[in-house]
Amino acid sequence: MEARRVFHYGMAKVKPTPFRFQPGKIVGGKYVVQRFLGSGYEGEVYAVVERATEIRRAAKFYYRERDPLGTNAIAYARKLDALRHCPILLQYLHQEVVRVKRLPVTVVVSELVEGVKLSEFLAHEQPLSTFEALHVLYVLVKGITPIHARGEYHGDVHDENIMIRRRGIGFDLKLLDFFDLGKPGRSKIRKDVLNIVEVFHSIVGGRDKYAEQPQVVKNIIRGLKDSLILERFRSAGDIQRHLETLEWNERRLEPRNE
Repeated sequence: MEARRVFHYGMAKVKPTPFRFQPGKIVGGKYVVQRFLGSGYEGEVYAVVERATEIRRAAKFYYRERDPLGTNAIAYARKLDALRHCPILLQYLHQEVVRVKRLPVTVVVSELVEGVKLSEFLAHEQPLSTFEALHVLYVLVKGITPIHARGEYHGDVHDENIMIRRRGIGFDLKLLDFFDLGKPGRSKIRKDVLNIVEVFHSIVGGRDKYAEQPQVVKNIIRGLKDSLILERFRSAGDIQRHLETLEWNERRLEPRNE
């Protein structure tokens, strides 16, 4: 993504020591690392296999420098549990402390979903049609709408944090992680909106392809100008309703210009 917005309120800018677990590594005596899924400000997420059950899971390992007391991990687990009815989020399973290089590390274990990171998908797939790009955006905002409807926010929407896979003629999406920016509020929901629009901007090809986009795309991206985006969209639900009320040209199967 060209200009990813990340908002970290009052967090100490301490450079963490990355884990860089390799496939096959046994962590905590219980988990075998399969592959790296992604990383964020607080830690790294891996696909792992439980040695005892051979069940595949997603495990988020927290950087000790960012969460020395495990308080962020507890808040993350509680938020996942509170939003467990939002299917775009990973379903929380349990939390524990494991030893990595003899040091305690907090890990939050969740369900594992199939697919690849959106950034990888966009790098290897043929360019999506306008209809496909709008459909991916629709699945994303439809998943985030119930989070915003509860007055909550995601805090870390970007193309490295979204898992995607084709399913028939559509797409399945899951959000790998979210970030605790503090007390929920309208400003944080609106920052989610700006990040969602940036993701859509990446999906349609970014800055290099923006000029050639149809008006239906530009009516959403609005030149990536925050004031223009928030003038029209105050939450994911606003984008969802916008997409659901697009008028289509039945002869050309393209959205009519607004």
